[in-house]
Amino acid sequence: MSQDALALYSKHYVAHSFERLELFKLMAASFASRRALYPGSFAHLTPAFVYPHTCFVDTDKRAARFFADPAVRDYVNERKVYSQEPCIRFHRADYVQEFPEAEESYDLLISQYAGFVSQHCKQYLKVGGVLLANNSHGDASMAWLDQDFALVAAINRRAERFSLVETNLAFYFVPKRDRTVTREELERTQRGVAYTRSAYAYVFRRES
Repeated sequence: MSQDALALYSKHYVAHSFERLELFKLMAASFASRRALYPGSFAHLTPAFVYPHTCFVDTDKRAARFFADPAVRDYVNERKVYSQEPCIRFHRADYVQEFPEAEESYDLLISQYAGFVSQHCKQYLKVGGVLLANNSHGDASMAWLDQDFALVAAINRRAERFSLVETNLAFYFVPKRDRTVTREELERTQRGVAYTRSAYAYVFRRES
C-alpha cells in the first residue's frame, strides 16, 4: 500500500489496536455472510480482509482518497483470509441519503460508531441477513426497538478476543432505571442508553 494510505489506516486502526479483525472473523464463522456493507466506515478497511465483497460508504475526502488508491487492493490481497479476488466498492456519500446499491444486496450491515445505520440502510440488507451494531450512538437500541430486526446474539470483548453469546438475550436492553426508551429520545440524544447488562456489540437478523 502506498505510504499515505498505509499511514491513514495505521494511525487510526493499527496504532490503537482497533482493527477488530477477530470480530469480523467471528462474524464470518458464525453467520453465512459474504457481502458486507459498511456505512460510515472512514478508512476501516478490515472487513475486506474477511468478506470477499465489501462496500464502504463515507463522506470524508480522506476516505475517498484512501479507497481510490490502487495499492489498497494489494494490501487486502496480502491480508485476506479467503481465496478469491476481493471486490471492494466505495461511495463518497452521506449514507442517510440513497446511494447506488441495490436493495437487499448485502447479507451483513455494519454499524460501528456511525449513527443510525440500521434505520437508513436497512433496505440494502437482505431479509435474513444480519446487522452488526454497537450502541455508542444508540443504533443497537434503535434496532432493538425496530420490529424488522430480531436480536440473535451479543458479542463480548476481552482485549483482542471476541466471543458470541446466543442465550439469555432477554437480559439485554433492560434499562437501569425504570423507564421507557423511545425512538424519539434516541434520535434526540444520539447516544446509547445505560442497561443492566451490556455487550461490546450486538447482532440482529432482519426479519422483514
